[in-house]
Amino acid sequence: MVSRRRSRVGFVGVGKLGRPMAQRLMQAGHNLLVYDTDVAARSVFSETRAMVATSLPQLVSECDIVCLCLPGPVEVEQVMLGGDGIVSVVQSGTLVVDHTTNSPTVVRLVGEQLRLRGAALVDAPVSGGVEGAAAGTLTTLIGGEPDHVERARPLLEAFSAAIVHVGPLGAGTVAKLMNNLAAFSLDQVIGECLTIGVKAGIDPDRLLEALQQAAIGKGGNLHVRLPDTFMKGDFEPRFTLSGAHKDVRLAVGLAEEVGVPVRIARTVLGEMETALSRGLGDRDASIVLTLQEERAGVHISSRTDAT
Repeated sequence: MVSRRRSRVGFVGVGKLGRPMAQRLMQAGHNLLVYDTDVAARSVFSETRAMVATSLPQLVSECDIVCLCLPGPVEVEQVMLGGDGIVSVVQSGTLVVDHTTNSPTVVRLVGEQLRLRGAALVDAPVSGGVEGAAAGTLTTLIGGEPDHVERARPLLEAFSAAIVHVGPLGAGTVAKLMNNLAAFSLDQVIGECLTIGVKAGIDPDRLLEALQQAAIGKGGNLHVRLPDTFMKGDFEPRFTLSGAHKDVRLAVGLAEEVGVPVRIARTVLGEMETALSRGLGDRDASIVLTLQEERAGVHISSRTDAT
């Protein structure tokens, strides 16, 4: 029985994102059994090498690794903990790989219930969208025990260009949520910039191109500046806080001049003014992030003295 079960991988949730991920697994040679409550989603696999399960219990009984790609935590709780859910029928030794952008609380709850049944969970949400799934270029952010992560790795490699083991169970989900928070927050800042630019007389496509080719578009802050300054607690000035404040103040002034309300930019300016009031103007602009450290009660940068 063990040999039979270990020959097959289950995939639950073959919708918009799960479908190309499952297809990549199939193309990589994995013996795949899929399940989805949507008949149309299941039917895509009816004439492929993959088999289609008629129920969750069937899928779980035939697979020692079960992947999930569901809309969110509500669906994960239903599939995992519902009356006929996976936890109720899971066999000892089964590994569940959850690709859902989930709640860390739900991840840990499900992980504990699986542990009590002799099974295990890793949370492995992905970044890169449907296009990345189809091309096999997703980034997978994974949380869980190292041996469980290694067991899942051959599957993840079928659709991932990068696999980042972030930490214990739930860490992958936290990382994915922070990625999305940063991405969508940046979208809103760029929205403010584009509206100011248009009101100031710049074509929006030209301004977007300018942003793409300038430092923000090259990812310099994320890849170079913050790792070398804030993360190391090194605030020797590359770009002083005073200089950054001057630029943001001018940008907010321009917004006022052309009649564009800017909520996010004003918050950024206010943070800089608070840091300036502490006499930090001659330090690197990234020192303003230490205000958030203090509010959160965490110590990220390795500095001994912010000033």
